[in-house]
Amino acid sequence: MRAALLAVAVMLALAPCAAAAQATIVPQESGVAVRLRGISAVDANVAWASGREGTVLRTTDGGAHWQVIQVPGAGELDFRDVEGFDADSAVVLSIGPGEASRVYRTDDGGATWTLALQNTDARAFFDCMAFDGERGWMLGDPVDGHFQIRETSDGGRTWTLVEPTHGRLAQPDEAAFAASGTCIAATPWGERIAVTGGGAARVLLGDSGGVLWFAHDTTMPARVPAAGIFSATPVGDDMLLVGGDFEHEDSGSAALAQFVDGEGLRISALPDPLGYRSGAACVGGAAPQCIAVGPNGVDLLRQGRWEALSDTGYDAVDLAGNVGWASGDQGRIGKVLIVGAAEAATVEATPVAASAAHTR
Repeated sequence: MRAALLAVAVMLALAPCAAAAQATIVPQESGVAVRLRGISAVDANVAWASGREGTVLRTTDGGAHWQVIQVPGAGELDFRDVEGFDADSAVVLSIGPGEASRVYRTDDGGATWTLALQNTDARAFFDCMAFDGERGWMLGDPVDGHFQIRETSDGGRTWTLVEPTHGRLAQPDEAAFAASGTCIAATPWGERIAVTGGGAARVLLGDSGGVLWFAHDTTMPARVPAAGIFSATPVGDDMLLVGGDFEHEDSGSAALAQFVDGEGLRISALPDPLGYRSGAACVGGAAPQCIAVGPNGVDLLRQGRWEALSDTGYDAVDLAGNVGWASGDQGRIGKVLIVGAAEAATVEATPVAASAAHTR
C-alpha cells in the first residue's frame, strides 16, 4: 500500500510538459571562447555566467549584450559556479586544490571584486554553492573522511565551516561533481540537499539549521569515478536529480526525491534522459516543466518522458520563471524560452528504499 501511495504521489507531483507547451534555446553571442560551467538567471533581463580563465559574464538586457568581466588576480582560475542576486551583486566560486578554491563577491556589477574566501587546506576542494536569499551553503569534497559544508548568512561575504557529522561521512572514493554548480541546493521543504558520485551515488539531506545531515542511497549509477548524481533542482514540492557517466555521454540517469511527512526521504527512479546530464532546471508548480543539459544535447521532460530539445551540448542551465539561460563549452550561451500552458501528465516512477531515512 505504501509503495502504491508513493507512486500516486510521484505522478501528481511530477506533472511535466503537455504537448501544448514548447521550449526553445536561442543561441547568443557571449564574446568569449572559454568553457562556461556556471550560469545564474536573476530575471528575464539579468543573468550572470562564469567559466575558465577567471571569466565572468553579465547581461542586463536579456542577453542581447554580454559584458565580459575579468576578476583581478584570477586569470588562472576556473569559476564553476556563480550566483547572481541582482544586476549589481553576484558571488563566484572557483575550484581546484588548495588555494585555487576561492569565493569572490561583487556589488558594483563586476567593476570591483572582494575575495571572500580562499581555501588554505591542500586536501580541500570546493565544488558548488546554493543560496536562499542571504543564506547560502557550499559543498566541498571529503577531508578526513567527511564532506565539507560551509555556510554564509550574509550573501557570501563571510563563510563558516560546519563541524562534520556522521551523515556526511563519505564512502570510499565518493566525492561531489563540480560540473554545473548545482550539486547542492535548498529544498522546497526547507532543508538542504547535496548529491554525490564516484564510489557511491547518494543524497545527503541536511536539516534547516544545516547541522544535522542524513545520507540516503540511490540506484543512480556509481562505483566508477565518472558516474553519479551531478545536479539537484527543485521541481514542484520535490527535487529532480540528474546525472550519469561523463565518460559515456549517452549514459544518463534521473530520479525524484520527496520528503514524505512521517516517513522521511523517498527516492524514486525516473526514465533515463537521453544522455549524461550535468545540470537541470524546472519551472512551474502543479505542472512543472524540466530541462536537463549535457555534452550531447538538451532534453525536455514532456508527458513523463524525456524528449530531445537540442543536440547542441551545454553544461549548465538556470531558469527565472519561463526564461533562462544555458552555458557550455567554447563560450556557448543559449537563451531558454518556455511558452504554452501545461496540463497535468503522469510519469511512472519506481520507489527506491533509502538508507538512513529520517522522519520529522
